[in-house]
Amino acid sequence: MYKKIFALSLCCFMSFASYGADDDLIREAQDTFNAAQLVCSGVSDEISKVSNVSKVNTAVTAVGTVAATGALYAGVKKSQEEKEIDELVEKMCAAGGCTPDGVRKMSDAEFFYKVIEPMAEIAELQERLKKSKKLGNWRTGLMAGTIGTNVVSAILSGVNKNQSDLIQHIQACNEAMVSVNLVSDKLRRQGVSPIEYPVVKRLDSIKTWCNSMNVSDVEKIEKRMTGVMGTSIAGAVIGVAGTATSAAANSDKYMDEEKRVRLTEQEKKKKDNLNTAANIMAGANIVTGAVETGLNISLINLTKKLIKQAEQCEKVFE
Repeated sequence: MYKKIFALSLCCFMSFASYGADDDLIREAQDTFNAAQLVCSGVSDEISKVSNVSKVNTAVTAVGTVAATGALYAGVKKSQEEKEIDELVEKMCAAGGCTPDGVRKMSDAEFFYKVIEPMAEIAELQERLKKSKKLGNWRTGLMAGTIGTNVVSAILSGVNKNQSDLIQHIQACNEAMVSVNLVSDKLRRQGVSPIEYPVVKRLDSIKTWCNSMNVSDVEKIEKRMTGVMGTSIAGAVIGVAGTATSAAANSDKYMDEEKRVRLTEQEKKKKDNLNTAANIMAGANIVTGAVETGLNISLINLTKKLIKQAEQCEKVFE
């Protein structure tokens, strides 16, 4: 009889003891859940800001690439026009009528046939020079436009290059996950029912959805932002040099018909070199724009993955 009473009392004591242990553990589980909710929430919003910057930057660099492409097209057309202008000038000046010494040595008849008659083509020369001047202005203006887009891109990338706050946020969430895993293991060992205590199931959900955020992914964002910024700065430098070079190639020294027919061979070569250099720089800006756009697209894809991971984690706390 006493043995039965003792056994029954021991069973009741163990039940009460078990209830007390579970109660403490449940409180610990709830506190752990609350702490995880506090530190893991809001990550998706922070990453979205980075993603939005990359989207804006992609649009900006795309505009810069289009401008550089337009500059190169105008530059190539100008170079073709310049070649035909040089041929026309050579035809007009072949008899020596473009230099004072050449004219003085001619007879009246020679002056008429070799100077006056070819000079009828001066109207064509003027029209050709106007066209070349217009193409040069387009190239210069478009090159100047790439400076602005590259500067904006560099600023946007520079502002968002440092993601230390986001890294700390994800690190804090990952540290909270260590506590979640420890408490979840305790609950499992003690056989606490997820039906009776919903917090058990919620901790399991946190383990499933909040363990995937990785600090190294944010570090990749920083590296790519640094790459975009560096490329944008290089593009801006090229744009400044290209604008100056294009303007020099389009100066009155080369675009005024009276000065054009008196250019020396060395001056003609310099003109051609300036046009070639301006075109090369326009092409280089197309390359930098393409690199910037590619880096921004990769950033958008990376942030899209991180946003999805963060949102899945945050849904657990709703």
